[in-house]
Amino acid sequence: MPRTLTPLDVFAFTNVTDARISPDGRRVVATLTRRDIATDTRVSRLVQSVDRGPWVEIGDTEGVTLARFSPDGDVLALLRRRGERTEVVVHDGAARVLHRSSTPLRELAWSPDGRWLAFQQRVDTALPEWLGLLTPPAGAAWSAPPKHTHRMMYRHDAMGELPEAVYHVFVLEVDGAAAARQVTRGMWHNGLPHHIPPGLGFSADGTELLIAGTQREDWDTVPSHTDIHAIRLADGAVRRLTEIPGPTAHPAASPDGKWLAFTAVNDRGLSHQLRRLHVMPAGGGVAREVLPGFDRSIGEVAWAADAASMVVSYDDAGCTHIARVTLDGTVTVLARDAGSGQIEMPYGGAVPLSVARDGTVAYVRTATEVPCDVAVVTPNGDTAVLSGFNADLAAEVGGFRGAALMTVAGGEGRSVEAWLMQPAGPGPHPLVLEIHGGPYAQYGTRFSMKYQMLAAAGYAVLSVNPCGSTGYGEDFANALHDRFPGPDFEDLMAAVDAAVLRPEIDGDNLFITGVSGGGVLTLWTVTHTHRFRAAVSIKPVVDWQSWLLSADIGPSIGMVWMGHELPWEAPEKYRARSPLAFAQDAKTPTLLMCGEADSRTPPSEALQMYAAFKLAGVTSELMRFPGTSHSSSVMRPSLFAAEVSATVGWFGRYRAG
Repeated sequence: MPRTLTPLDVFAFTNVTDARISPDGRRVVATLTRRDIATDTRVSRLVQSVDRGPWVEIGDTEGVTLARFSPDGDVLALLRRRGERTEVVVHDGAARVLHRSSTPLRELAWSPDGRWLAFQQRVDTALPEWLGLLTPPAGAAWSAPPKHTHRMMYRHDAMGELPEAVYHVFVLEVDGAAAARQVTRGMWHNGLPHHIPPGLGFSADGTELLIAGTQREDWDTVPSHTDIHAIRLADGAVRRLTEIPGPTAHPAASPDGKWLAFTAVNDRGLSHQLRRLHVMPAGGGVAREVLPGFDRSIGEVAWAADAASMVVSYDDAGCTHIARVTLDGTVTVLARDAGSGQIEMPYGGAVPLSVARDGTVAYVRTATEVPCDVAVVTPNGDTAVLSGFNADLAAEVGGFRGAALMTVAGGEGRSVEAWLMQPAGPGPHPLVLEIHGGPYAQYGTRFSMKYQMLAAAGYAVLSVNPCGSTGYGEDFANALHDRFPGPDFEDLMAAVDAAVLRPEIDGDNLFITGVSGGGVLTLWTVTHTHRFRAAVSIKPVVDWQSWLLSADIGPSIGMVWMGHELPWEAPEKYRARSPLAFAQDAKTPTLLMCGEADSRTPPSEALQMYAAFKLAGVTSELMRFPGTSHSSSVMRPSLFAAEVSATVGWFGRYRAG
């Protein structure tokens, strides 16, 4: 008899967070992440399958954060965490440490001849002398020194404080003959870490490094504006290759040395702007769009070995696609079930992929009932799933639940997609509306531990991509530009109206929850309708003025969302969109949750709404999560389990019957 899935099973799942295929196509390496119940941490390691055989653990890879095959496929280069340090490691059957750092490392690239490795390391600058900070005597136990900044952007969620520092590019010889050598100098900024992958690679001849970044001293006022630069390995000489107003990233040199591919956003001041695929001559020159009429954002980019096409990823509706794109703009879809490997919530976004010399693509596969597995697509389009890392858990709980697509008529004539997951057994079932964050993001046909646990507790789960969601083109997303929240609320209610018409749904037993932008909409809903029995708002924004002036992305991205008007220039607009202004209209019992180390939606937001609800006589309770930043995928496993457990418990208090 199958048992019931519970929040404790957070510790039973395994993530596949990356999949890499060797150049000859024989080896596939996966980065697996498990949640250790004893230490309440995520622990990653590498496993490999040779010639599609059984998966075997690669020794001495615990703590791996990034893995890349050498050009000949014989050696793996790793970034690996060991305590407070991060290491660059090469692994050819045994691990050999080439470099250790007490500051963070990121990115990893092989030179085409396999001789060099490049990576980025944070280099901190001392506090200015004019502060006059004292030096403690030897052996003294003084407080940590004060923190000082002169930047608009001085912290980033999940990364913490950003000291006056630069992620500089270093190279080292794989034979370990010499210490790592710093290549870049001066001021460099590589873009908002949450939104723009920095990008690091070599030119086809190995003489230059390709990076995305900016050398502007005032980068913190325009943190999204980056360009592609070529940096000569021999002496660090810099060539700026692009001049595009907006985030430019993913530099990738074609194997034949003729072309440089990259993605770029032409910034027009809108909330959602597509990342478009470009190519330009490798030596510099005029760039052109490869897919000028393609109304989707391009994610990852990898060249095929023949340099005649590229493999890219993009979100389309509620699916993440992998496709082959020729230089003349022909698109051939290879897969529609790619995922990021993050299984807490069913978000789209960046997906790992790699390409062998024969064109075989390895990627991470997901579905609403499949957490994540490794899959490959051959050049003729055949797909094979190579793993079943969560199969035992699925069998233990009687399988995971799928979800059915619904298309409903939303506001302003929109067609809106939604997915309905139902629990086992006959209905009618109570319904939970679960709202995605962003708001410029998307849900879809991907696995979610939280949804599965809500379904196991007897709830149907409705997820919706209202206007503002990505993957439906710029116009659909920008229908929310300078209007959030508002028209998306109408789309959500239309989806609920459609769901409760189904006989298997109990229309008198409705609940609502969401995280971040979904937390905003949860509070907007309970202050504008009383149809829900209970609500859980997680890491919300409640006052747009206080948020813009206190969040890490408030002065940059927040200004775009608010139509580029400052709070004192448009005080009525800020108030009219803030759930806090309508607290007195709520009646729905509401549980508020916040992370105490959250820079994206600071905990002060939830605390304000909690106090407002108490003063207004609205039934409300508050949960605070110690040391927790914004993303569900980086929360301590026990705290994510607590979030789910408390949500189920809160709804249970108000569930009819």
